[in-house]
Amino acid sequence: MRLTGVNHLAFITNDLTRTIRFWRDLLGLRLEAGIGHEGYRHSFFKLGEANQIAFFEYEEAAPMEYKFHGERSSAPLCFDHLSMSVDSVEELFAFKDKLEAAGVKVHGAVDHGIIWSIYFFDPNN
Repeated sequence: MRLTGVNHLAFITNDLTRTIRFWRDLLGLRLEAGIGHEGYRHSFFKLGEANQIAFFEYEEAAPMEYKFHGERSSAPLCFDHLSMSVDSVEELFAFKDKLEAAGVKVHGAVDHGIIWSIYFFDPNN
């Protein structure tokens, strides 16, 4: 038996509608599925061929504390950042332009020598 990849990463949101507008409508990910019941919803967005990003929404949920990527913190945070791929540097800059046109604050582009990066936050920080 062997692991073959990450099926999905599951995050928490207090506003699934706003999250859907960001990930589906702005970033262009396909909303793959939505499940749930009273007081609880769970949505999956397709990212590439075999990956998904998912979000849980429930009444007690709150946005994650803001922490800039790579900054040290002693806060009990879930993760530092999520890195996604595009096919070219030109496509990266096109995403940067699209995000900024939508009012999303974008840091970078940064050439790390092995990859280029832009940094931004979704509505859940």
